[in-house]
Amino acid sequence: MRAHAIKATMAILIATALHAIATGNMLPAFVQLPDGNMRELATICVDSSEFVVSKLKDRGTHQAFGVVTNAQDFMHILRLYVERELGVRSEAARPASAVAAR
Repeated sequence: MRAHAIKATMAILIATALHAIATGNMLPAFVQLPDGNMRELATICVDSSEFVVSKLKDRGTHQAFGVVTNAQDFMHILRLYVERELGVRSEAARPASAVAAR
């Protein structure tokens, strides 16, 4: 599992305390970008209990951003924004003639 975890460029840990803490312990704090620069590994922990979020940070995943909410609500909002972003990107990718014909 660690071999896969070190390849991560972002991690979203949702609604499973033991899995979130175990995965957080395996994740690196930083990732190397293609240009050689380093940045913090974006890590988001979503759980309905503040315990999981604070436990993850206490065990060394200092870069984790905690979201205390219902996992279903989080997934619904995430889907909404991903679909919206995909729509914007597909509009930007269309040729100008196709956009003008609408």
